Amino acid sequence: MVSPELAARWTMVRALLGRAQATLPSPPLRHVQACAKLYEDFAEYLEHNELELALDTLMELGHLTSPGGGFWRDLERAAEVMGLNNRVVAPREAFRTAPGPEKADADQDKAFDADEAGASRESQNE
Repeated sequence: MVSPELAARWTMVRALLGRAQATLPSPPLRHVQACAKLYEDFAEYLEHNELELALDTLMELGHLTSPGGGFWRDLERAAEVMGLNNRVVAPREAFRTAPGPEKADADQDKAFDADEAGASRESQNE
């Protein structure tokens, strides 16, 4: 029997992977066949609750289709929820180079945090 905590984590990971998959752009013509096979594999892995393999498949699809930053952020979060700490780095790095407004929002948040930290230091020095 699966613990309620584990079942909740599986549900969260499935939601993150599903959301990421839904944001994938159409593949370039040269990758259509490979992506079709990967989509089939992804569905099969989800059906059998092979969430780590589903994550791997989405990462491969992401490298073939160049999705936006939100895709990579969802994969990063899924890896974290699964406790795959060594697998968090790759989607985090891909997020940094991904196109899209999600990345711009994250950059703005970092700039705001830096401004706030600078203002805090300045007020302490006065």
